[in-house]
Amino acid sequence: MFGFIPKNIVQLVRRRVVIETHSCFFQNPCLKSISTTPKGKETSKASDFTVSYLENSCGLSSDSALRVSKWFHLKTTDKPDSILLFLKKHGFTATQIANMISSRPGLLYFNPDRTLKPKMDFLRDVGFSIPDLIFLLSKNPCILTSSLGNQIVPAYGFLKSILGTDEVIISTAKRAPWLLHTDLHKRMGSKIEFLQDHGVPDSIISAVIKHQPRCFLNVHLDRFTEALVKLEAMDFRPSTSSFYMAFGTLLSLNKSLWEEKFELYRSFGLSEDDILSAFKKRPQIMELSKDKMRRMMDFFLKEPGLGLPVVVNCPHLLVHSLEKMIIPRWSVIRVLTSHGILNKDVNLHTICKLKEEKFLERYVIKYQEKVPQVLQAYQGKIVFGD
Repeated sequence: MFGFIPKNIVQLVRRRVVIETHSCFFQNPCLKSISTTPKGKETSKASDFTVSYLENSCGLSSDSALRVSKWFHLKTTDKPDSILLFLKKHGFTATQIANMISSRPGLLYFNPDRTLKPKMDFLRDVGFSIPDLIFLLSKNPCILTSSLGNQIVPAYGFLKSILGTDEVIISTAKRAPWLLHTDLHKRMGSKIEFLQDHGVPDSIISAVIKHQPRCFLNVHLDRFTEALVKLEAMDFRPSTSSFYMAFGTLLSLNKSLWEEKFELYRSFGLSEDDILSAFKKRPQIMELSKDKMRRMMDFFLKEPGLGLPVVVNCPHLLVHSLEKMIIPRWSVIRVLTSHGILNKDVNLHTICKLKEEKFLERYVIKYQEKVPQVLQAYQGKIVFGD
């Protein structure tokens, strides 16, 4: 069973001279005395001063500065100046700083050395590179306004106990930065225990959290039960990789949306068994938008040499980009086939498994002098099936 908050992480933080414990701006009681809104003419002056600073020093647009100034007022620029200098010294661009301040103007009230630096030091110590940190914090500056000891460290410890390595935590946090300032034990703990009690291995639980973290935060436990029952009925085994992908897909779709997409596939001639078979091979086919489902199915059904068998046997083709991969590559194959260079039984499944460079080398560059149309087909200037 997963443990929570490894001792080495707690010790790492305890070694710090100062642990900042402010919560985010909206919950920070110390701001009440600092940001009290002046009255009468003073209100107008304070607002004008704030708008001017947000525009000229922080880089906010006029609209953003005016919006922020309606509930946020500056009296002096000492702390704001120090925050801006701190962010610039640590590599944040002017655009990133403007976005951060627009999203979390409370940053301007903090002492950078006492409250921002310990958080950045902690994240550096556990493995985040400078580029990682800049990306992470610019996307979610609430990390900087959260408590290191009460929010960030416990969240990181929880992720450590589940995902195992710092490298995996970093890659996961870069996709979902809000994980680092969320009470994960409260939001995820009971759901993890539920899956463990039902025989789902820790490795599979980790995979679900890594790829579908929002499901563990936003989905009620009842939905977990429903998803498990449905997967058991489809003969998914909890120990397989397809299980975690299917489980994440089911959690991301409510019952009505699942049924709508199921019926949409059925309307193209797929039987219930066909759809379930395709889903078991590639669960992500149910995550596609209905518009993409229609466009993909229209193409496969109208295009000679493809059809329903391809969808059932190679459902992963549906999750590729129709415009960027399927049509260009299939058009190239059609050109080469029409010139007798390739057999008519060329497999689109195999073609789409190739990396872009390899496909170009094998099917475009190799034949472009002999068959100039092949380059035109790849560039979308010749499209079969229109």
